[in-house]
Amino acid sequence: GDGGSAALQSSPPKEKLIAFFSGPVKLDAQGKANVSFDIPQFNGTARVMAVAWSKTGVGHGVKDVVIRDPVVVTASLPRFLAPGDQTNLRLDIANTDAPAGDYQLAITTNKPVSVDQKGTGKITLAAGGKSDVTLALRGVEPGDGSISIRLSNASGMSLDQVLDIPVRPAAMPITQQRLVELKPGASVTVDANLLADSILPGASISVNVSRSTAFDIPALLMSLSRYPYGCAEQTTSRALPLLYLSQMAVQNGLADDTEIKKRVQDAIYRVLSYQSSAGSFGLWGPGGGDLWLDSYVSDFLSRAREQGYDVPEQALVQALDSLQNSLGFTNNIKDQGNEIAYALYVLARNRKAAISDLRYYADTMLNDFPTPLAKAHIAAALALYGDAQRSKNIFAASLQMSQDARIHRVSLSRSDYGSSLRDGAAVLALAAESRPVPPIVPALATIVAREWGQKKYTSTQEQTWMLLAARALQNGDDGLRLQVNGADHRGTLMSQMTGDALIGHPLTVKNNSADPLSASITTVAAPAQPLPAGGDGFQITRAYYSMDGEEANVSEAQQNQRYVAVIKITESNNWPSRIVVTDLLPAGFEIDNPSIVNSASLANFDWIEEVQAAHTEFRNDRFVAAFDRSAGDNREITLAYVVRAVTPGVYDHPAAQVEDMYRPQFSARTATGKMEVLAAQ
Repeated sequence: GDGGSAALQSSPPKEKLIAFFSGPVKLDAQGKANVSFDIPQFNGTARVMAVAWSKTGVGHGVKDVVIRDPVVVTASLPRFLAPGDQTNLRLDIANTDAPAGDYQLAITTNKPVSVDQKGTGKITLAAGGKSDVTLALRGVEPGDGSISIRLSNASGMSLDQVLDIPVRPAAMPITQQRLVELKPGASVTVDANLLADSILPGASISVNVSRSTAFDIPALLMSLSRYPYGCAEQTTSRALPLLYLSQMAVQNGLADDTEIKKRVQDAIYRVLSYQSSAGSFGLWGPGGGDLWLDSYVSDFLSRAREQGYDVPEQALVQALDSLQNSLGFTNNIKDQGNEIAYALYVLARNRKAAISDLRYYADTMLNDFPTPLAKAHIAAALALYGDAQRSKNIFAASLQMSQDARIHRVSLSRSDYGSSLRDGAAVLALAAESRPVPPIVPALATIVAREWGQKKYTSTQEQTWMLLAARALQNGDDGLRLQVNGADHRGTLMSQMTGDALIGHPLTVKNNSADPLSASITTVAAPAQPLPAGGDGFQITRAYYSMDGEEANVSEAQQNQRYVAVIKITESNNWPSRIVVTDLLPAGFEIDNPSIVNSASLANFDWIEEVQAAHTEFRNDRFVAAFDRSAGDNREITLAYVVRAVTPGVYDHPAAQVEDMYRPQFSARTATGKMEVLAAQ
């Protein structure tokens, strides 16, 4: 509803929500009307509210109505599970209005979960009587688990209820890329053995066979679509390539065209929810102060409007006015040249930049711009105004700067979400979009391809601009001849599949061309075995305490006890960073109080410093916090939140993890383990 982010502060309801509105209803001559709704699976109290009016008066009525089955079945179970988790499903059965007698209880499950059938069968209920059944419940494999309950009697009464219980791995998914050289006549087979060390259900695989794997479109699309966080930059990064790659995404099995258009439109509305009244954008909510982010989101909105999407005019006008206002008092090219150049380019794309300003920067201050991308934004803006010669010269200067190895020494200290790979890919995309196309494209493509090959991890920024660059470089492989599972195939092979699809259905690709080819096979899957603690760039620890401040061992937690989870992070590097901390919960725990604990919250935790997180989420199965770190900040972070042990059972205890969102090679995690919630005595 209108609660905004408050929806993240609580767990999903166990009953389906009842909220219906009839609209105006005309009454009959007796002042009566019948209104009906299809009530979903629901046992509880609903409030019926009516407002009536006429030419002479207005009135209203309110009444609470109990909605329930003749026999009410209330289920107690965890809100999620991990594969291998063992717990109980308790069913409390209350005969409220049904006749006394014998009833048959039958339970069925789908593949992700299993329920021990001992205890099901005949149940005898007295009039107004109660009974309870406890059944062993186990998580089997990742997926949307469901438990179907049917209670029936000999007279034909049958009551059905469906319980939803998601099963998710106890570890975050890991992305791996494998490169296979395919000589003429050689073949490669992708089968379940590829993920022998991973969990197949829920995994994603992409295969790209071409002359060069530098621009691996299906892997890039897959990685972006699976990125778990939803700030303004990441939302924009996921949607921006889809403005142009709709047809390509359909060919790669990502989604149908209608779904892609809906995803882009939803992304537009989402980023607009981060816009302040002044027109600027915040990373996790309405805010401002980041000119590069303002330019990036405004660039996306401008391109989306060009492609026919619904972009509210007033919102875009406010965004562009904000860029113009920022440029009015920002002229420090050496320190803010990246932001200034991008803002000028976005304004030029909307015909709101002054050509005199662009020429002034090009002629007198070009060497002050700190990165190849900043120069390329000036060049692309001039091309939009038809100044082809200046644009060509500046693109050449951008290429020269990209070839300078010194740029690599400064990329990690930047605060504009960038890196030398992001810059190179973005320059390549801008150059390919410009008219006339500058002659730097082939040389720059070689540089970008080489750097891409050296990257083990990539950020959303790098993936997005690599996709936009690939859009301009998709010609030249039409003559490839392949054999895919025995069938002839012409051109580049780009395919995506799920881990389940590989079971019994391997993919075999043979190179029937005269030239050697490359196969890039990318997997995103959770590891089957627990990973040890470790990392690079960070150190992270997690400990649990009683509410009295004494350290507690939660390997055997007591049901109904509350614990304070304390996470400590030390960052090795001293540059500006945007980091995310994710703590997956074991299924036996629930977040008790949706707020970060600080020294003022609990008297026994005065050693916890005040936490100023840019964003927090208290999800059903995890705690998430994001921090914006400046170069001078303390490199240690301590944060805490309260959990409660709720459901007896034996569970995987996932690791707590920290990562630099825009330098993903820097991350760390605690160890994965096991824990048990002991039933209250």
